[in-house]
Amino acid sequence: MADDKREKTRPHSLTLINRTQLSIEGVQHVENFDDDVILLSTDLGILTIKGHNLRIHQLDLDSGNFVAEGDVDSLTYSHKKFGKANGTWARLWR
Repeated sequence: MADDKREKTRPHSLTLINRTQLSIEGVQHVENFDDDVILLSTDLGILTIKGHNLRIHQLDLDSGNFVAEGDVDSLTYSHKKFGKANGTWARLWR
């Protein structure tokens, strides 16, 4: 019965070519993006991509595939989850 409760996760992989083309598998949602920062929710946590002239080239949430282009400076994972609990109302009621 414990096996039934386990959530199957997709493979998570990240490929960076010449610091200009980034391919990621295991993306759940794009939280936010602009020319300098892309914030992704992945199967393994929140991924922050920092750089310059960043553009989302391809996004398929059904398969979890993501491709971005631009000048990538850093990739940082965190365990913080985004959602309703992190909204303005939640901060007001603390």
